[in-house]
Parts: sequence; structure tokens; C-alpha cells
Amino acid sequence: MTDAVYRPLTEADLDQFIANEMYAFNMLSFDRSQLTTDYINQLRGLFIADHLVAQLQCIPLRVMTGGGKANAVGFAGVATAPEARRRGYVAALLRHACDELRTEGVAFNILHPFKQSFYGRFGWAPFMERRVYRGAPELFAAFRHSTGVMERIDGRRISDLNAIYTDALCGRFGPIVRDANWWEQRVLRKRLQPLHGYIWRDADGQARSYLIYHFETGNDNIKRLICREIIARDPEARAQLFAFLANHDSQCAEVVFRAPADAPVNLLMPDPLRCEVEPHFSLRIIDLVGALEALTYPSRVAGRIAIALNDDWLPNNHGVFTLEFADGACRCICLPDGSTADLTCNIRVMTQIATRYLRPRTAAAFGLLSVKHRTALSLVDQAFAGLAPFNSDFF
Repeated sequence: MTDAVYRPLTEADLDQFIANEMYAFNMLSFDRSQLTTDYINQLRGLFIADHLVAQLQCIPLRVMTGGGKANAVGFAGVATAPEARRRGYVAALLRHACDELRTEGVAFNILHPFKQSFYGRFGWAPFMERRVYRGAPELFAAFRHSTGVMERIDGRRISDLNAIYTDALCGRFGPIVRDANWWEQRVLRKRLQPLHGYIWRDADGQARSYLIYHFETGNDNIKRLICREIIARDPEARAQLFAFLANHDSQCAEVVFRAPADAPVNLLMPDPLRCEVEPHFSLRIIDLVGALEALTYPSRVAGRIAIALNDDWLPNNHGVFTLEFADGACRCICLPDGSTADLTCNIRVMTQIATRYLRPRTAAAFGLLSVKHRTALSLVDQAFAGLAPFNSDFF
């Protein structure tokens, strides 16, 4: 595709960009009157003779990684001009964008796939699932109010919200590190409209849990209270949110909220809620060495293994790598061609192992990870143990 040019968009390209986005999504993800230089600088496109044939937005992110934080970029608004479909332009755009990110030292890319198999061809892997719970408000009636107060959320409470959010989700890969703008524009609003929200404070005034929600009536004429986010630091604080939901039995017929895949919500309920599993974001490791060295590991884990990675799309990730664990860190080195490995898998499986979505021993049991030495499997199983990944955002 030698005639294609990859470059950042300028204001002169916005009419083409908007036309493609409207065609692909039947809506704009932004208000044109609110376009900023920072937003335009995030846009990338693939051009054929000055015609924008494929486009995306690169959103700079910081994500929690289970014990630390790392830089990442989210891809949003991936679209193709209708007359340019089925010509490989999106694949070329994605590759150019990943190459750009790697030169900038970004090891992780996150996106929400319209179809898992499409992005899977290029090495993106689902790395988190969320459990969606549904039930009548009456099902929460067993939870009783404790001393303390429910306080309405406004813009002055963002520091309290962020403290609860960070503390409650510490230990998981995937939560976005939010600044005030992210809270105000992406969490406390839905399509520019403010959401309802309350913080629970205990008798000492400490903020320990919150929920953010809106009401929605579906095509079935059922009115639902839908939680954008429900986060608690501890069991008592969580119970106060459930008691709050129970009080809405005259306001709605059903409550809907999402929780991490490993959260045993129905063990807390006298009668179980309906539950379904919802795939969420996919992840692409752009730089394996940078990704593994950005993570933290149990401090007690020590040892060295060699793993062969198959990545036919980003060759810098393809080969045999040593992983040496010590003092809560991993040193990753690419070995010369022909080196032997203790374990073998593809980049998608490695992504799922690194984010704690998939346990190595489970991957081996299902034939996703080839094992030459069982001691190596035991070591990586200890190194990549942890809570399930989670993210309650969307972009």
C-alpha cells in the first residue's frame, strides 16, 4: 500500500472526518462547536491522494496495572470511508498507529471492538469481562442503613470520588487513572447530560462508597435504574449502596449494575439477581518488553523462564524472551533466534495472562499455552496471579 499516507489530521480534514464518522456510527462522538486543538491532535488518518479513507482517534490514557500505573492509548472512532471498504485500509491504519505508539514508548493499546474476530486477526485480545446484574429493588431490601449519610454528588466531590475509586479498584489491571476532566465529562455525564450520583459517608464523615446512575425506560416499557458505576471500599459501605437501591422500589421496576468478573455479588444476596457475562475492552500489547516491565508482581516470586511468543503482526514481539522475576519486578530480554523456550503461546494469550484475565495453568489445560517444563508453568502462574481486570469506562 505504497500510495497510502498516514498522518495526523488537521482542521482542513474535519469535513471528511465528520462525514466518515456519521456514516459509520450514525452519530458524532463530539460536539463540533466544542472541538479543541487537543482533540484534533488526537486524530489520525490514512489518505489516498488526499482522500481520507480510514481514521481513528488516539486517546492518551494512564491505566492502573494491579500494583502500579502505565501509559496506554485508547483507539476510538475507527472508521472507513464507505467507498473504501474491504481494501485493507483499516489494517494499514492500525499498523501505522501501533508503530507510532511504540516509537513514543507506549506499550498498551485499548479499544472496544465492534467484532472481536476482526481485531483478533491483528493481535487484539479480550482482556476483561464484566458481570451485569439485574433485579427488582425489592431484592435489596435485606440491606439496612447504617449510621452515616448519603450525600448528593456535585463537582466539589471529585476528590472524594477519586479516592474511593482508586482504593476500591487497587490491585486490578484496567481501571483508567482519571483526572477532573475525565470525571466531569465522561463519568458524571452521559451524552452531555448530568447523571444522578450519591456518596455514602460514615458517622465520622469519611467517604467510603458511591454510585452514579440514570433512569431509562426501554422498549418493553420497563423503567430501570441503570448504574454507571457502583464502587465501595468495604462490605459495610457496599451494603449502604444496596440499601439506597432498595428505597427506589416506587421509582423503578429493575436495577442494573456491573461488577468485576470475580466479584461474588450473588453470595451477598438473600435471593440471587439475574446475571450475564459481558465482554468489554480488548487490549493489544504493542511492546512486549515495555509491557511486562511496566507491571508489578508478587514480591515473593523469584526465578527465570524463557517463553516463545508468536506475533505475526508486530515482529518486535515475535521470538523467545527471558522473563526474570525478582523483588516485585520482571526483567524481559529478547534472546537470539534459535533459542529454546520453556513455554510457548501467541501474543493474544500472553496479553490475557499479563492482565490476569487468564491464569497460565488454565491456558495450559486448554491448549493455549504449550509447556515444556512444569516448573516454568508454576513460576508464571505465581507471577501472574491477581484479581480479575476491570474497567467501567467507555470511549
